[in-house]
Amino acid sequence: MPTTRHTLLFLLVCGVALTGLPTTAQTLLATLPTGSHPIALATNPANRKLYVANQYSNNVTVIDEASYASVTIPVGTYPTAIAANPVSNKIYVANQNGNSVTVIDGVTNSTTTVATGRSPTALAINSVTNQIYVANYYGNSVTAIKGSNNSTVTIAVGNYPTAIALDPVTNKIYVANLNGYTVTVIDGVTGGTTTVPVGTFPNAVAVNPLSNKIYVTNGSYFAGAGTVSVIDGATNSTTLVPVGLYPNALAVNLMTNQIYVVNAADGTVTVIDGATNFTQTTAVGSSPGLVAVDPVIDKIYVSNDLAYGGLTVIDGATGSTTTVAVLGNPYALAVDPANHRVYTGNLTDNTVAVIAVAWAPTALQFVPATPCRVVDTRNPNGQFGGPAIGGGNFRDFIVPDNLSCGIPATAAAYSLNVAVVPHGGLGYLTMWPTGEDQPVVSTLNSLDGRVKANAAIVPAGVNGAVRIYASNTTDVVLDIDGYFVAAPDPSAYAFFPLTPCRVADTRSTIGPLGGPYLSGSQQRNFPVLAASSCGIANSAIAYSLNFAVIPRLGRPLGYLTVWPTGQSRPLVSTLNAPTGTVTANAALVPAGQAGEISVYPSQDTDLVIDINGYFAAAGAGGLSLYSTSPCRVLDTRQRSGAFRGELTVDVVDSPCGVPATAQAYVFNATVVPIGPLGYLTLWPDGQPRPLASTLNAADGAITSNLAIVPTNNGSIDAYASGLTQLLLDISSYFAP
Repeated sequence: MPTTRHTLLFLLVCGVALTGLPTTAQTLLATLPTGSHPIALATNPANRKLYVANQYSNNVTVIDEASYASVTIPVGTYPTAIAANPVSNKIYVANQNGNSVTVIDGVTNSTTTVATGRSPTALAINSVTNQIYVANYYGNSVTAIKGSNNSTVTIAVGNYPTAIALDPVTNKIYVANLNGYTVTVIDGVTGGTTTVPVGTFPNAVAVNPLSNKIYVTNGSYFAGAGTVSVIDGATNSTTLVPVGLYPNALAVNLMTNQIYVVNAADGTVTVIDGATNFTQTTAVGSSPGLVAVDPVIDKIYVSNDLAYGGLTVIDGATGSTTTVAVLGNPYALAVDPANHRVYTGNLTDNTVAVIAVAWAPTALQFVPATPCRVVDTRNPNGQFGGPAIGGGNFRDFIVPDNLSCGIPATAAAYSLNVAVVPHGGLGYLTMWPTGEDQPVVSTLNSLDGRVKANAAIVPAGVNGAVRIYASNTTDVVLDIDGYFVAAPDPSAYAFFPLTPCRVADTRSTIGPLGGPYLSGSQQRNFPVLAASSCGIANSAIAYSLNFAVIPRLGRPLGYLTVWPTGQSRPLVSTLNAPTGTVTANAALVPAGQAGEISVYPSQDTDLVIDINGYFAAAGAGGLSLYSTSPCRVLDTRQRSGAFRGELTVDVVDSPCGVPATAQAYVFNATVVPIGPLGYLTLWPDGQPRPLASTLNAADGAITSNLAIVPTNNGSIDAYASGLTQLLLDISSYFAP
């Protein structure tokens, strides 16, 4: 039987690339009972739960991160490793003495058993392909499990495979073979293998998919000073980097390209610069065990696995360390970057410690930009053009590199409009910052393959890039109308929230903000400031608006374009209604001449414009944007079920860690109607329901829209005109 405490692979939990100013305060919030010998932990962003593999009691403790309520689920014999696939909401437990993997359904807690090779010790999940890879220590093999049906394929590897990691970009799997002094590289498409020689006793492996580098710890208590083998993923060539005594765990911070190596025998962590392989050494507690990274706040956590050990916290920016006292032999680690909680599994007292890490996110303010096309994959191949994004794949787009749009490298977040032109049905598309794991949220859906658009505020990832995943093949168009930079900045503006208010409705009496309907291929200007009842200041330089089109006679509307009056009509679109149904989309629109905006429809349509805030020079009541890890605040499918009428949503007490100081939330609101849904309205709790709408799904289709919703008490209200499910994903908030 392998020595599990020094051969387990730590599965890095990655968060969103955000600009932040971390503080040094850590607080032990709770110590929660588990089963016997909690050897491995995994957080599941899909349901905000922590899963604890209890090795000696042959079960898993499931802990709700918000309430700390727990249930116990029996699994196989001697569970040793655990990992979650947040996309499928399935949890996988490797049962070392049971030669099996237990699959837990994250919704029902029901289980399925999948046979593996002998002594499964470590596992890794590719959430993009829904493949699970299990290293069988005594079987000298890897079991590849197809997540959709639990069918398996056995792949031969080297002697005593003890750790496994994968690169979702290249779809390659890396297996450290302890007694073979090799790493087996598995092609995720063909199952073919390549063998790469590394140092002695390789026992942990981690991947940086952005640099295509693979890091393998080499060493034992009998081998003296250890090393890390750095494998070039393109060529499989290797470089040896000296580290401390008996390196037995490592983790990569994708945002800083720093690799943290735990040296168990000398109580240190070696920090490797991924660009240069230069190393520095940081002292931590005695007998360090595992390491985890929260890239959102650049914090690194090391468990010190003695009976009177603790948790060492390394500040990635300064290298300074602090210690949190945790009793009971802390070893296993998990990080939830959505709420910056750290969990330690404490082996001798059968508990999990919950540690909160205080941090101060960076305040961002808005810089308006002339609407501009950043990406169009329908154009010839290139960085900002084709090909289309293939189904089950993702692609990165570096927004500041598009010189024609003039977006600077200092942009910390973007205000984008993403439109899809599917090659058939599109289950969902998700956009997030490059460098983080794919979040359990979606940006839009187009099950019937219609051209569809949705607005999004997305933080900038590594090199200023955003990543887009498509469940099915689709072309993608990205337009930008502004960006956010760190405050204070003389070119940036604060946000002033407003209760949702109707600015214009061409179905009403003829007038500057009323009828008649818009004629196809004709521009019309709307004097937004004339909507005096909405409370818009004359100093507004940009508006947060929601546009809803009601195409005339139900005929298709190819596109509607919105831009500042006085400028030339840009080559962008704000929304599309090719099926002729009522369609809404949000946009941040710079104010043009006399505060007006211009609209251009490709065909005849009525138009409704609602406002929920504006941007102006910083002053009393002005707010800044604070990015957070994408998190599902509400999914009525998992809670109260479909509703009609009014529903109150408690945002501040959700497990997403949104502070009480937030005065407006940035949601992606998605409805899954049970039949036609005339409209959904979101507004501040405690106020009368306004004459405004957030989205429309009269045809009963799954529909999403960006919604900036003010709040006075940490809650918001939702009203659905018809029976529907509702999902609210938060990506940022506005606060002083």
